[in-house]
Amino acid sequence: MTVKKSIFKNKFLIGFVLFIGILLILQFVVNSKYSFPEPTPFKGNYIYNPYHNIDKTKWEKANFHAHTMKFLDPAKKIARSAVILDSTYRSLGYNIVGISDYQRVNNYEIKNKWFVPEYEHGYQYYKNHQLVLNAKKINWLDYPFRQTLDNKQFVIDQLKKDTAVFVAIVHPGYRKALSNHDFKYLSNYNCLEIANHDRLFTEFYDTILSNGHPVFVMADDDSHKLNDIKEVGISFNLINTDLVSDSVLKALVTGRSVAVKFNVSPYKTNEEKRVALFKLPQISDIIFRSDTLSVILNQPVKTIRFIGQGGWDKAVISDSSKGSCNFSPQDTYIRTEIECYDGTMYFLNPLLRWDGIRLTYYSPSVNVLATWVWRSALIIIVLIIIMSSVMIHTKTKND
Repeated sequence: MTVKKSIFKNKFLIGFVLFIGILLILQFVVNSKYSFPEPTPFKGNYIYNPYHNIDKTKWEKANFHAHTMKFLDPAKKIARSAVILDSTYRSLGYNIVGISDYQRVNNYEIKNKWFVPEYEHGYQYYKNHQLVLNAKKINWLDYPFRQTLDNKQFVIDQLKKDTAVFVAIVHPGYRKALSNHDFKYLSNYNCLEIANHDRLFTEFYDTILSNGHPVFVMADDDSHKLNDIKEVGISFNLINTDLVSDSVLKALVTGRSVAVKFNVSPYKTNEEKRVALFKLPQISDIIFRSDTLSVILNQPVKTIRFIGQGGWDKAVISDSSKGSCNFSPQDTYIRTEIECYDGTMYFLNPLLRWDGIRLTYYSPSVNVLATWVWRSALIIIVLIIIMSSVMIHTKTKND
């Protein structure tokens, strides 16, 4: 019995090592290699204004990143949680309640015209995760080990094979999933989650914009515990949209939204939080006229900050309900951050310089030569191992 157990353990260990070896080869050898050109800042004679002609009566509150399950949760618990999730967010004034279960589309909200099928993609420890909206099917491709820039771009490109799919990179700094170097080159995604739960990722966002990537912002709770008031109603989106799925998606893709990071720390109950949320300053207008960007609120705020190329402050206005900033010929983009007196933050999408046709021409491409050099090297090594094994076996047999 002891001998059989020892043989089983050895076989299991060998099988496990082979499995890990195969995963390593697939991720770092077989995977596609990319050529990443050096990006350039936004340029052109025109200014792209995502808030042009917005309807000030159509700001809708939305969260797209919330979970009703963790892996291996039972079905009955999922059903109960969806009901609680919906009612909790509705009580806080949300009209769009997205459920982003891992590798699974939750259809609980399908009865609503605004419903957009979505899921959180990714299941590896380092949290290179993406929020996939308008998904027709689940994509199971992921790499389990610390991902290279090539791995990250390839996963995004596979998700975007369906051009109707919307992809947002979520919690980018969590477990150091992505870096500023990654964001300098990564492309082909729509949004960055600039606020997630109690985290902010503004540094990454200025790297993205300074390198000419037309990416817009999202803010989401990423809630897992619906009974924890510090996880629900913290980070949310204000979307200028009709409550219809096509309109919601178009608003997100074109940047007709504002990301909000609510300061929940003073509140101990959901009722206290609900009252405070309804008292937050409201954006009355976002105007771009005569090369000047103006943001107007219905009440004074602590600061209105205008930020440009490299993340540098262009202008900071304090204790006012209105702020303005000139978009000079040297500016490539200007984005706006608003800090309220209670510590709540508003993140507006940027105005971008462009040619009036396309927002970007940057596109990393698969380096076919490098990809097949690596794959060919693997094939040669495998053949050498096989031939050596055959020769050793033949020699042993003859002896």
